[in-house]
Amino acid sequence: MKLKHQPLRFYLLLFFTLIIGKINAQQTLSRLTLEGCIDYALRNNLKIRQVDLEQKESQYRISEVKSKMLPQVSGSGLADRNLVIPTMILPGELVGTPGTKIPVQMGAKNVLDFSIQLEQVIYDPSLFVGLKIARTDQELYQLRGLLTEDEMIYNVSHVFYGLMGSSEELKDIDTMLSKQQSLAEIVHEKVIKGVSRQVDLNRIQVNINNLKLKRKKIENTVFQQNNYLKTLIGMPVEEVLRVDYHLSTSETTPNSLISTLDSSHVELDILEKKKEMIDYLIRQEKNKYLPTLSGLVSGGYQFQSDQLRLTKDPWYNSVAVGLRLNIPIFDGFAKRNKIQQYHFQKQNLDFQMREMQQNIVSNKLNAISQLNVSLSSIEDQKQNLLLAEDNYNKTNLLYNEGLIDIIDVFETETTLLDTKIAFTRELINHKKAEVDLLKALGKLKALSKY
Repeated sequence: MKLKHQPLRFYLLLFFTLIIGKINAQQTLSRLTLEGCIDYALRNNLKIRQVDLEQKESQYRISEVKSKMLPQVSGSGLADRNLVIPTMILPGELVGTPGTKIPVQMGAKNVLDFSIQLEQVIYDPSLFVGLKIARTDQELYQLRGLLTEDEMIYNVSHVFYGLMGSSEELKDIDTMLSKQQSLAEIVHEKVIKGVSRQVDLNRIQVNINNLKLKRKKIENTVFQQNNYLKTLIGMPVEEVLRVDYHLSTSETTPNSLISTLDSSHVELDILEKKKEMIDYLIRQEKNKYLPTLSGLVSGGYQFQSDQLRLTKDPWYNSVAVGLRLNIPIFDGFAKRNKIQQYHFQKQNLDFQMREMQQNIVSNKLNAISQLNVSLSSIEDQKQNLLLAEDNYNKTNLLYNEGLIDIIDVFETETTLLDTKIAFTRELINHKKAEVDLLKALGKLKALSKY
């Protein structure tokens, strides 16, 4: 009997081991810091993966242009059955009857024709410029990939800090709820002893209920921010994500970021690369005014007979070698108009670059100002928090001694909770201001280990 149940126990033990291992692995994987969220997104974000595919596609476009420089081989086949053999009119001079026209049927009822042709470009300047255009296009996709990464890092950072702030606000409410519930127990004992009034206990209970309602709203906000963060980093929504953070009260000054980082802006690099692309396009259009030269080699077999008997005799072969020269003469000013369009596009890019440079300077100054304001606000809120905590402690002592009413306790508790939340929000605003300054400096990659 023991041997009979051993396989069942083994499979049950194996099943629970796998389940527990999967849960532990998922919990370990899904507890991420800001850096972990960014690195996870760099590997799994759907937009980044789309850009990766576009970069691979651009590599094949280069290969496509290169293929036009290789020999082009084509084959063709023809099978005709002439129900009525075509008639041609020949001059009578061929048979000694000048001034007359002689109708003659030319060809056979059955015609089979097979041929193969090889063509090699010898000289085509626009084709070589096309290769440079394809390579520039690939570099442009790489820059767009970097821009997509920067945008992703910026969005993930802001959502992460927003989730951090909501989570801290939830902790502050839980702390205040715990204090309120402890106070309710104390007042309940006093009511039983006849020292306190029932109305005071009711007021405390109303305050507890209000805090619970507020907690539910913040909890829903945390839930939504968590799902949005999972969507941004490319994590399945059904997985559990727990953010790992430490809300530091140490402040970062603008000068500490500016002095350690050099500015680099992918947006400007993209516009510069587009100008380079237009220069190549203009050269390509100008090269189309030049002649092109190709070498040709062709050969084939042809069968003609009134009887469809595939014997050796009716087959005839042919081989030809030659050059193909194409000289453009007049295209209705199409190339000239195309070149003018490119010149206007290039001027437009110049204006865009000037506007982008102004925006970069403006964003940098705004980010520095916001970071300085947040530094000042943190100091003010820190002083307010110390005063609110001191006032709260003293008010509780006065209430326990029966010197003040419960309403005064509620007011100090509300002030303390609001002050804690305000202090937390200023710390979060400071973190977001750091991200804004890193973006203005073009150094968002500093938030990632890659």
